[in-house]
Amino acid sequence: MLDKFIPVLHNTNSSQRVADTARIAFGLGYKTLVISKAVGPAAQIGLPEAQKLAIRYNANIIFLSDLSEVIELLQPDVTLVVVPGKYGGANLSETLSKLSQRLSEIKKVLLVFGGSDPGITQKEMKLGEVVHPDGVIEDIGTVGTVAITLYTVSRTIQTRQV
Repeated sequence: MLDKFIPVLHNTNSSQRVADTARIAFGLGYKTLVISKAVGPAAQIGLPEAQKLAIRYNANIIFLSDLSEVIELLQPDVTLVVVPGKYGGANLSETLSKLSQRLSEIKKVLLVFGGSDPGITQKEMKLGEVVHPDGVIEDIGTVGTVAITLYTVSRTIQTRQV
């Protein structure tokens, strides 16, 4: 079931953020990671590092230029835009609980994370349902948000068989 969930790191220039996100996603068992709008060091250094990690974990990595392109090409059934709680949105666990009731008919769920400050724009937030990891109100940084969210999703799926 975890293969239905696809993390997306959007809009980053940090090679370390790309590598850390790949390490977290693949280490927790996600089979596909999307990186969109990577610029500067993220594109030059981070993407090759993420590709190496994908090969090591026998996983897939997709590089695209923009979030709207990701949604257009992957055609997810659900897009969750993950932000700190102070920016609004529903609790991740409540959203996962609602998804669990119809997960058998869902093929793909995107989990979109902003890769820089401020991260996700208001326009980009409108491309999906805004959620926040339970208990994360303040901005703890991209890598922290990615780790908590992907762990929560993987544990929810393992324990509830979402």
